[in-house]
Amino acid sequence: MMNLDRRDDRMQEWMRQLPDPWPFPEPERFAAIDGRRVATPPQWRAGNGAWGCYRSHLLILEKCLLEHIDSYVVFEDDAGFGDDFCERLQEFIAELPADWGMAYLGGQHLYAGKNPPHKVSEHVYRPYNVNRTHAFMVRGREAMKTLYRHLTWNDWHTKHHIDHHLGRLIQRRYQALVQGKNIQKESIAVYTPDRWLVGQLPTKSNICGRKWSQTRFFNDAKNADHSDAPFFAVLGPHRAGTSCVAMVMHHLGVHMGNQLGGYEATGGGEAVGLAQLCEKVMRFPATDPNVSDDQLTQMLKSWIVSRKSEANRDKTVSGAKYPHLCRFVNHLHAGLGDSLRIISVERDIEASIRSLQNRSEKHRGQWFAANDEECEVLQRSLRDHRDNFISDHPDVPVFRIEFAELVTYPEEVIGNLVEFLGITPTQDEIQSAIEHVNPDLRKFG
Repeated sequence: MMNLDRRDDRMQEWMRQLPDPWPFPEPERFAAIDGRRVATPPQWRAGNGAWGCYRSHLLILEKCLLEHIDSYVVFEDDAGFGDDFCERLQEFIAELPADWGMAYLGGQHLYAGKNPPHKVSEHVYRPYNVNRTHAFMVRGREAMKTLYRHLTWNDWHTKHHIDHHLGRLIQRRYQALVQGKNIQKESIAVYTPDRWLVGQLPTKSNICGRKWSQTRFFNDAKNADHSDAPFFAVLGPHRAGTSCVAMVMHHLGVHMGNQLGGYEATGGGEAVGLAQLCEKVMRFPATDPNVSDDQLTQMLKSWIVSRKSEANRDKTVSGAKYPHLCRFVNHLHAGLGDSLRIISVERDIEASIRSLQNRSEKHRGQWFAANDEECEVLQRSLRDHRDNFISDHPDVPVFRIEFAELVTYPEEVIGNLVEFLGITPTQDEIQSAIEHVNPDLRKFG
């Protein structure tokens, strides 16, 4: 157990909260290197605390190599244990593949939206990149030597801590076995449990100085991509009322993106990042994407997982609106699976076509303008892709909004929408959503 001499308080606190029964030998305290008291190399840019952490982990590894110790478990003194630690640890160890060289008991999965942990068995996953070093196990002399070579290699990225540098090592095996890439560099087999066994205690960090109010457990392998959190896709062609619905959801507290834009003066409810992504892969008024299905699925999933994480932080749900999503709904489903929810905004297609043609006529020469034929082909394509998907996937939850009903009976429609979203907005948020609906929004039928 790594502990600074000047932090005896953390040593005592750590010992008091050890699980009973304790599945390992009696913990041995290792006097950690105090970054404040040593000189860091001129090329080190990550701070004194991070230097001390790196050197402490390296010294433990060196000690084991020199003393012919072929396995060890290391805890930092802010490691806090989850419920049923011993039982869940035994489940994890029993399922670890025979080749394991390193196993994290606690940490944080990075880049999980784009590279989700790969399931090996019920309780074991192969991670892409793990952040944090407060609890992990190392086994086998060859794995330990590989780890040592990597930690003493001089190709560290600027401002990287030890956990960032270890993350680069972990990626290699994932890239080779999961992504099928030709990786020539050394790697070791790294695994994590389906749910973290160890979190970080609510103590002040020796490295960043922050303090939290409760033990923190980060995203689990089982749910690194927030697959249990719903995502609400607002689907409808251009000029179908989707902007109005998206802004209603925004007023209700749904996380629709970090920066909203769009054509409507009252707010289009379109996340700028999503709009840029959509236009990059299918420039208006195109009807088919210019990238592969797998690539588009991954791009959408990566963007959405980040929004889910932000929504989870804010204790709400996430959603998004952009007309292209009608065309991409199969890709959404491929990336999100059972977490996809659809809000289908429905308006007479002829009225939507005329409205888009009218907008184009007003803005000739702009990128979002098209000729009459292009407008009609695009609108029908978007509608058909949405409707065909809904018809072919009866298990995907769908909430249908007739645009005419929304502008005529906003209180009733919004009340039903709130129930579908599964949220509890305040009365002020509900009133704000109702007031956003303009009853005059009925041009072209």
